[in-house]
Parts: sequence; structure tokens; C-alpha cells
Amino acid sequence: MSEKIEESQQKGNLEVVEAEHHEHADEISPELEALLKTDPKHGLTAAEAAERLVRFGPNELAEVKRNPFLKFLGYFTGAIAYLIEVACIISAVVEDWLDFGIILALLIVNACIGFIEEAKAESALDALRQTLALKTRCWRDGHLVELDVNVLVPGDIIVLRLGDIIPADGRLLGIGATGEATEGDLLIDQSALTGESLPVAKNKGKTVYSSSIVKQGQQMAVVTKTG
Repeated sequence: MSEKIEESQQKGNLEVVEAEHHEHADEISPELEALLKTDPKHGLTAAEAAERLVRFGPNELAEVKRNPFLKFLGYFTGAIAYLIEVACIISAVVEDWLDFGIILALLIVNACIGFIEEAKAESALDALRQTLALKTRCWRDGHLVELDVNVLVPGDIIVLRLGDIIPADGRLLGIGATGEATEGDLLIDQSALTGESLPVAKNKGKTVYSSSIVKQGQQMAVVTKTG
């Protein structure tokens, strides 16, 4: 009897398995890789940082404002839109008003859907901009300084600690904030980017991504990508 009860309990229990995290290797060109050999205990010089800022641009998401009316009209252009418009004109010429109305409605509905979807995407991008860090700790000219994140460049050495919003994509160096080697993992909440419900453990050589949040640990990283 007890065996039957145990069997029924096993069947009744649902096992929840967390989706396995797969780390994707960051693609870095050989030219950019050569710029990532910065001395972790010294950082870039002011001259190097200034040259790279000109070369790569500021570490910020580009914001382009377009006229909403012109944006909406843009959905009436393109190969498919032109075909529908030709069909609409032909229907009007032959005075087939039923087809004319259906085709015209299809054209307008298609434009409205595209306009709304683009507006949603822009809202998501604006929300992402709001999550970006404003300041970060970075090694420059042998000193640990606090910088605006928009002046970070590839090759900068940044310090990541508990609670920090990661200011740019970077590669963990396996070195603590004060320069000592560390074997401890950094727990990163990157749910806003990947949808993963649990923080991800990352160690030396792994990539951390901009706008992710450090949930545990402290470590230095070299900036690999900005903007």
C-alpha cells in the first residue's frame, strides 16, 4: 500500500528545471583585440583614451528623432506598398468601389500596424537608455577615477562591484578591484537582455553586457565594445 502511495506521489510531483544558460562567445576582430591588452593596474593614458574616443565615438545609444507624420507616410513606400497602391488606383479607374475600399483599407491598416510596432520598439529602446549607468570607476593613468560612462572606450579597465550597472560590454579579467587575483565568480543579472530569471555566474574571460547588474562579487573588466 505504501509503495502505491509513494508511486502516486512521484507521478503527482512536477519537476521544474531551470533552462540551461548557454554562453555565447563575443566576436572581437583582431584589430580590436589588439586594443584590449591594457595593463589592469594602470589603465589607458589620457592621450590613448582621447584618441579612441574620437575613433569609436561616445559610449551612448544614438538617439534619432523623426517627424511622426513623415514616419507614418514611410509605410506607404516600398515594393509591396507600391503594388497595393497600383491595384487601388486600377480599382478606382474601373469604378470597382468595393475592391477599392478593401484594398485601401488593407493599405492603411498595414501602415498603422507598422507604425505602432515601431513605436513600441522605440519605447523599449528609451527604457533601455534609462537603465544605463551614469558613472563608473575606471583606471586611467595609474589612478582609479570616477568617469561619466559616455567617455568609456574599448581597452578601458573598469571596476565592477555589487549593485553596479555594467556601463559597457566587457571581458572579465579575474582580478579584484584592488589588483589581486580572484577565483570568485561574478553573479550577473542580465534578465533585461536575455529573459533569464536567475543571475548568471561569470568568471575570468567571460563577457558581461551593458545594462546588466552585478548581484554578487567584485572584479575588473576590460571594455570590449561601446555605444
